[in-house]
Amino acid sequence: MTNPSRTARRASLIASFSLVFAACSGAAIPSAVPATSARAVPSGAAAALAVTVTGLSPGATVTDNALTISVAAVGYALSCADAGKANADGVGHYHVELDHALVNMYCTPTAAISMQNVAPGPHAITVLPTKNDHEEIKEGAASVDFTYAPTNPLPTISAAAAAGTPTIAFVSPAPGLTVSGDFTVTVKTTGITLSEALFGKTNVPGYGHWHLNVDSTTGPMMGMATMLGMSGTDTFQGSTKGIAPGKHTFFAILVDDQHAPLMPEVVAQVDLVVN
Repeated sequence: MTNPSRTARRASLIASFSLVFAACSGAAIPSAVPATSARAVPSGAAAALAVTVTGLSPGATVTDNALTISVAAVGYALSCADAGKANADGVGHYHVELDHALVNMYCTPTAAISMQNVAPGPHAITVLPTKNDHEEIKEGAASVDFTYAPTNPLPTISAAAAAGTPTIAFVSPAPGLTVSGDFTVTVKTTGITLSEALFGKTNVPGYGHWHLNVDSTTGPMMGMATMLGMSGTDTFQGSTKGIAPGKHTFFAILVDDQHAPLMPEVVAQVDLVVN
């Protein structure tokens, strides 16, 4: 039998992902500006962050099974190494949404979005400039409408076979290890199939991915402000940039395709020393 309180909490978590920062500030959420439109960016450090999108014309028909766009940051530099760390002027990354559902965070000049489990027809891609703590600057966003008409559609991914209760555990680095600069985190999962292609898509039972946080799982989306990134495989490339030297706790959080933590929560943690 479905637990009503658990269901309500899950729905709340999913809804909060796109709205959390605007809700905290009490600000209204403006519509994204079309990528081809001229835009007068509001004054202020936060509002000065903006993006432009090329490589996809408004109203274009996409026939491939992946959509690749080019993104230019305006007023700030892109850095995934700073994601989940303290905000810094002139530094951030960007989020990509498909039909207003978050796909992933990026800090590269191009972003590729899988059309896995995307129905043919009209869709919209939205790119949002984002601070290190994942606060989205919606005034600087760009959006492009397109039609998906695949030449060779991908087979739809359906529910995975039942494989027991989902678990996640750190494989490396080992507890107490010292890390510095770029480092690789490896986890082991059971009872769930990891898939980057399903990021932001309608949830498929038995599928999901994981988020890596540092020092906190509290606050909206289990500490989204301290999320270093997300992975649809068993590894993630982390960075100690912006983390004070000393002992820190890293958390691996299992989430569904829409980035909401599994219920009950499935979290692993490891203490590492940052040099």
